[in-house]
Amino acid sequence: MKTRIILMSFSVMALTSCATLFDGGSPKILLEGWGVDEPVTITTAKKVYENVTLPTTVEVKRHKIEGQRISIQSENYKYQDIILQKKINGWTWGNIAIGGVIGWCIDMGTNCVSKPKETKYTVVYQRK
Repeated sequence: MKTRIILMSFSVMALTSCATLFDGGSPKILLEGWGVDEPVTITTAKKVYENVTLPTTVEVKRHKIEGQRISIQSENYKYQDIILQKKINGWTWGNIAIGGVIGWCIDMGTNCVSKPKETKYTVVYQRK
């Protein structure tokens, strides 16, 4: 009986945290750079990507998305930093609609209530 209650409680929590289930993990950002043919180094708050070519996809931290920077460096070009903005994750409204207070709290803890406003950027650069 006790095991059944624990299992049912876990199921309720898992099924009501929609944003965490569907959009959990690190957000991915696509960086495009037309006309750049040399490898670059990309630094995010999550990881450093060395010797990659554009276009490429990078991961950013889910926590503190607002104001997070993506910087790009290369030998011959100077790149403008990309500063992320956040928006409300649509799955969050699913939690509120079905009355999933527990799920909403889980989403708040994992910061899945927000996600990057844009997931694709064309990088701005100039010759050094």
